[in-house]
Amino acid sequence: MSYIPVQVRASRVPRRAATLFVALFLALVIAAVVAALSVYSLPAGVVAVVVDPVSGTISKPVLGPALGVKAPWAYLIEDTYAIEILEFAQKEKATGKWVFSAPEVLTKDGVVVTVEMVVRYRIVPERFDELIKRFPQVDYDDKVLVPKARQLIRDIISKVTLDELIASRDVIAKQIEETYKTAVENDPAVAGLVAILDVNVQNFVLPQQITDAINRKVAAQQDAIRAQFERQRVEELARANFTRTVLAAMAEANATITRARAQAMQVMLVANATRTAIEMIIRAAGANATEAARLAELYIYLAGLREVAQTGNVQIVAVSGGGQVVPVIPLAR
Repeated sequence: MSYIPVQVRASRVPRRAATLFVALFLALVIAAVVAALSVYSLPAGVVAVVVDPVSGTISKPVLGPALGVKAPWAYLIEDTYAIEILEFAQKEKATGKWVFSAPEVLTKDGVVVTVEMVVRYRIVPERFDELIKRFPQVDYDDKVLVPKARQLIRDIISKVTLDELIASRDVIAKQIEETYKTAVENDPAVAGLVAILDVNVQNFVLPQQITDAINRKVAAQQDAIRAQFERQRVEELARANFTRTVLAAMAEANATITRARAQAMQVMLVANATRTAIEMIIRAAGANATEAARLAELYIYLAGLREVAQTGNVQIVAVSGGGQVVPVIPLAR
């Protein structure tokens, strides 16, 4: 059997169809690129303007969340219109993006003071296009907010002494806060474009040696107060003791006077009773003056013997004419 070669001719795509296919593919690629460059989206809390370098125009602000279309050659400038914070802290803490080193300023008497402060602010999103015209790099904080804070703090602290700063720290802090807020609101570069919500001066940091000296002074004052309190307590205790002593003495004196008056009254009563008794005896006996005197002496004598007998164990004795002592009446108390 002999071999018979067979030739197969490949089908050829028409040149015009191939060209159309390539053109369509390129058109799709270009359309995808144009769409990617023209469509943009904004998340919530973000405001943006569209800048057209060809026409030299800036669009009105667009607030997110939003989906928009722009010219492929145009670009967006964005910023957040949520609340933002500028913090002025000591150098070792000033490491974050929005944390700046706290200004170190001199008081009127030459003491270095570091002022830590926090500023809360937000931009006015409806006027973001005006803000971008003034600050194309969106650096209004670096160019206005931060340097203005440093300058105002320096101006205010330089007018007070250290003692005035310590004594009136709350007043001076309030002055810094109100002055800064007013200054930003009236600054022509950001007036009406940036709103300062609040300013909080957190601390006036003094050099360590000054702080140590103040602590020693405070400790000495506290010791003096304690000593004064102890002295007052001792004085009050002494006054109380003196008052008690005086009152006791007055009470004793009054008691003595009362007892003396009672005794005097008793003596007077006894005397009156004795006199009445003697008069009754004299009248009953019908004695003359000499006998009356003798009866009075005898009555008084016997009354005295009775009082003596009532004081203890005694005996009443009689003495005979010969000098012999003879007990007559023994009396026991």
